[in-house]
Amino acid sequence: MKADEMEKALREEFPGALFAVDESGRNGVRYSVLIALSGMRKAAQILNAAGFFLETITALDFSDTFELVYHFNCYEPKSRIALRALCGKDQTPSSLVDTFRGAGWLEREVHDFFGISFSGNPDMRSLLLPEDADYHPLLKSFGKSGDSHKREDIYGK
Repeated sequence: MKADEMEKALREEFPGALFAVDESGRNGVRYSVLIALSGMRKAAQILNAAGFFLETITALDFSDTFELVYHFNCYEPKSRIALRALCGKDQTPSSLVDTFRGAGWLEREVHDFFGISFSGNPDMRSLLLPEDADYHPLLKSFGKSGDSHKREDIYGK
């Protein structure tokens, strides 16, 4: 199975990564892997070479950091992989558009909603919001929510 092969390849490439395995698939992914942001391009290249495609990119907004979540899948049952990376509020992650062309649109969506820019993306224009929008509606600081917690308060690490 490709997912098992990818687990082995990712464990070898990222020995310090935190792996969560869900054989049942109840949470929607077989593997959830927390890696350093600097390793995301390499991980995406490994998955691309193995025939995986990029499904989505999203972010979680915590008071102290963002967590980027990339979902990859292939055409085999129970092979969905979530790669996660912590991204400081002042960091600019590298684009994956040279590995997955569709990443361009997904990164633009993340930029619209969270304000995270991706270096190397050739077109960071607004995708869904008005071009003159000076707000990012999925940030906890937007609107009335203000219910923001540190990541460690929620995950414990």
